[in-house]
Amino acid sequence: MTRAKVLELLFLSLFVAAAAAAVPLSTGYMAWSWDALNHHIYLGMTAEHSRWHLDVIPASYQTYQYPYLYWPIYRLSLLDGSGAVVGAILSAFQAAMLLPPVWLIADRLLPDSGAVLADVLERVSACVLAFLSLIILASLETTANDALAAVPMLWAVALTLRERVTTRLAFAASALWGVSTAFKFSNGLFMPWLLLWWWASENRRLSFRQAQALFLGAVIGFGLAYAPWGWQLWRLTGNPFFPYFTFVFGRG
Repeated sequence: MTRAKVLELLFLSLFVAAAAAAVPLSTGYMAWSWDALNHHIYLGMTAEHSRWHLDVIPASYQTYQYPYLYWPIYRLSLLDGSGAVVGAILSAFQAAMLLPPVWLIADRLLPDSGAVLADVLERVSACVLAFLSLIILASLETTANDALAAVPMLWAVALTLRERVTTRLAFAASALWGVSTAFKFSNGLFMPWLLLWWWASENRRLSFRQAQALFLGAVIGFGLAYAPWGWQLWRLTGNPFFPYFTFVFGRG
């Protein structure tokens, strides 16, 4: 990556973060729903302080969801500041995390034409369109973890768009997919993207070694990210995925 592109990425990241922060600052508040107070903040507190001996499903089965992505909003909620400031910090953080992989995807899908200004405008426009999605706009102004959970997945997609396809690249992309799935199980549905990527590569085939890399990467990425929480659930209920897969592990 050239120095000019690095500066472009840095500037655009700062701009998007500032634009996201401006939303709660302009409204003067951050909305706190039942989910925010009793589900998201609670899970963030659980990530830092074990409460298994004190509480019994305070947020129903949502209590057992992966909690660590809610830790930032929990810590921010303890600040001695207004809701607008807390919302601005959270929105800016989420936008800054999302922008780099989105920019890389745009850079690889929109090859340079030689006209520098036109190329920059194309990449910037692609990023702006991505952030104008209603899903992203809604996520940035809430305490939900969907945007942060998608970050490893976006990096996995960015890696798959590299020109040179290697087994190591397959392992890295699959591991990131595994991490994203540990953060939010529904992200596991994006696994077919990795298989389609290999089919669309110059070899148009999936060797046994490459298939191993995809499988091991996914297992290791998921395992490393999910292990701290899965171990606690295993000790508490006998099921590392509680309340799912009770037909395999029992109901605890």
